Formats: sequence, C-alpha cells, structure tokens
Amino acid sequence: MKSTDSSGAVLSANSRLRMAYRVFKGAFFFGRKGLIIWDSWEMWVMQIVITPIAQIGFFAFLSIYLNYPSSVTQYIVIGNAIQSMSFSAVFAVANITSQDKWQGTLPSTMVTPANRVALFIGRAWFQVLLSALIAAAGLVYAAGLFGVSFASADFAGVAVVVLLTSVAMISFGLLISAVGLYMRTALIVANIFLFVTLLLSGVNFPVSALPGWLQPVSWTIPLTYGTEAIRMAIAGSSLSALLPVLGEEALDGLIVMAIGYFLFTGFESLSRKTGRFEEY
Repeated sequence: MKSTDSSGAVLSANSRLRMAYRVFKGAFFFGRKGLIIWDSWEMWVMQIVITPIAQIGFFAFLSIYLNYPSSVTQYIVIGNAIQSMSFSAVFAVANITSQDKWQGTLPSTMVTPANRVALFIGRAWFQVLLSALIAAAGLVYAAGLFGVSFASADFAGVAVVVLLTSVAMISFGLLISAVGLYMRTALIVANIFLFVTLLLSGVNFPVSALPGWLQPVSWTIPLTYGTEAIRMAIAGSSLSALLPVLGEEALDGLIVMAIGYFLFTGFESLSRKTGRFEEY
C-alpha cells in the first residue's frame, strides 16, 4: 500500500522514512524546549536530585530499622536507584496524551498527516536523557551516602544498562499514553504501574521470592532485566557478560513498543467514534 503526502503525491518508502525522521526530530526538539520552558528550575532539581534520594532513603532506612544485613540494604539501595527513573520514563511519558487533552491540542494533533509513531516517540525521547540522569544521581547517592562499593564495577556496563533501561521503560510510558487517548487521563494507570514495578521488578527483593504464578509477569517488565543487569555490572561483570540480559531487555522493550503501537491505533479509532479526544 502506497502513502501520499498532503498534496496527494505518492511517496516512496525512503520518502516516508525521511518524513518520519523529520517529524521525530521536530517533535524531539519541540518536546525538549517545551519542558525546559514550562518547568521551573525547582522542578528540574526535584526530579534529578530529590526524587532518587527520597525513594532510596525511604527503603534503605526501612531495611536498617528492620535490622537487615548491610548486604540486603545495599541490594535495596541499588534497586531503588535504577527504579527511580520510572517517574520520568513512565509517568511523564504517559502524561503526553493527557496533557494534550488538558491543553485542548489533542484533536489538532490527531488530524495532522504526520507519522503518529514518530510524533509521539519524538516527544517522549527527551525523557530518555532525563531518566538516565535521575538513575545516575541515584547511583551517586548509593555510593556516597549508603556505602555501595563501585570498586569492582564495570562503568561501561553501568552506563549501557542505565541508558538501555531508560529507553526500554519509555516504551511502557508510550503504551500507557496510548490508553490515555480513550480514558480521561492515563495518570491513574501510570501510578498503578509505578507501584507494580516496585513489587514485581526485583527492586527490593529477588523475583524468585514472588509466588510462582507472578514471576512470569515480572519478566514482562524491562526494569526487571535492568535491576538484574545493574547489580551484575556493579559487582564487576563485564559488558560482554551482560549482553544476554541486555538483549532480553531490549527485546522486551521492542515487544512492549509494538503492543503500544497497536493499542494506540486501536484507541485512536475508538476515540474518534466516541469523541473521547476532547474529554478531560
């Protein structure tokens, strides 16, 4: 099936890819500028500096209060350091469609002939950088305040794990954002998912401690692979040793992205029929 541009001219596959890239690049820079202009510096400080220390500190001090061994506390600290990125990677991305509804721009966005996938992924992509910075701040706290040793760490592996996990978790944010096309807001689902990741992703305890029927669910979440990989990298595993886990995480992220795309197209069609684009 051939596509046409706004003038009705038939576009080749290469032309469609070039246009999709232009849409992606424009959406990325628009999203970046919008976030920087819209958010105050206090909000940036809160996301990058305060969010990870608040989350890590809560669970770390709870484990200390319960007299857990220091090794268990460090296990919890590392898990929450990487999970803290979810507030940006999932919550902020899931809010894209809800925010457009609130601002009254969603109907105009949805009638544009621009590639939908490129448009929404481009708008979400800036959160990859922000999520990675939040996780990096969490790992700095883990070392400086909670005594996690990085003496044996493979820092290249740590960096790759943080970036890949950020990208993979963005896919869940986009999936939830697709739900927001039909629901009044996707934030309710995003909030539920954040707590699910704390429970199922091996953040505070091993996945093997979960009931058997829940463990397969854990491995559908990219963060589960990310928490396992970051602990391996800090313990000294080389990047090559991490490749099997990282490969599984990347595949999981792609599958979630594909599911999100089909949900997006389905909810878009349903929302057009029911007028949900303007409901907030």
